[in-house]
Amino acid sequence: MVNPGPVLLWLSLAPLAAQSLEVYSEFRRVNLQGAVVAADRGGRPREILSPAVARNAYASFHLVVSVPQKVPFLLYVGQNPEKAVSVEVYREVYIQSGGEWIPDRLEPVTLPVRGMMPEDATSVAFWLDVWVSDHGPARRIKLEPQLNVGDRWIIYPMEVRIKQARVPPLGDRRTAQARLADPADTAARGPLRSYLCGTPEAAAPAPLSIRRLIARNARQDMALARSLEAKLGREKITAAMLNALEAGDRQTWCAAPVYPTGRGPEWYLRIRDFLLRAEDP
Repeated sequence: MVNPGPVLLWLSLAPLAAQSLEVYSEFRRVNLQGAVVAADRGGRPREILSPAVARNAYASFHLVVSVPQKVPFLLYVGQNPEKAVSVEVYREVYIQSGGEWIPDRLEPVTLPVRGMMPEDATSVAFWLDVWVSDHGPARRIKLEPQLNVGDRWIIYPMEVRIKQARVPPLGDRRTAQARLADPADTAARGPLRSYLCGTPEAAAPAPLSIRRLIARNARQDMALARSLEAKLGREKITAAMLNALEAGDRQTWCAAPVYPTGRGPEWYLRIRDFLLRAEDP
């Protein structure tokens, strides 16, 4: 079960001042001071302990490393069983916007990642992209980001639940990119609106970025929704989406789309939760 609030697990009980490893959902970007960026605040961040993921799909998370200045660190991601999923890690590149440094562009890195805290920063973030193939069974696996500082290891325990749900192939279509300073869920709104209202998504080439991959993940969700219509009926799926949107009927919402604000950008995860549960026994 995924619950609200960040979590830390320390292998050593000795105090580790200013050393931590935290995991956030894709919708909570974190700045260079270790705080969720202003646009992505609201509600309590989900605790990522046992995330559910679909097959033939990506799942994405922010890994936030905090260590003192001039102290080298090593970041690794362990799996059990080995190679149960494919893992790609990207360094998040920060862009200044409105007086705040917001992570956006993504640079691929090779595990284990060796680094040191940049000047004037207390935290740096990495994007964890997990690919779940269509060939394995529905099961639980261990996926554990690990941070080494000196002779200490900090492990963030995740038990990933691979569900029966399977996302149909997406192809390489891209969506228009949201503005950097907008809430992270803005990148998911185009695919959602396209599903609910039948409006075509604006498509444009975009560099590899957090915004682009959030949109990709939302397109996965909508592809899964379409594949579930024969089982659940489109009306039931639409009703669940409108409930997450805190909206009434579809026609009224499509005429003037309004998105929730009080719970922060993670309101969208209620839609994904519904879709991933649909194939449960």
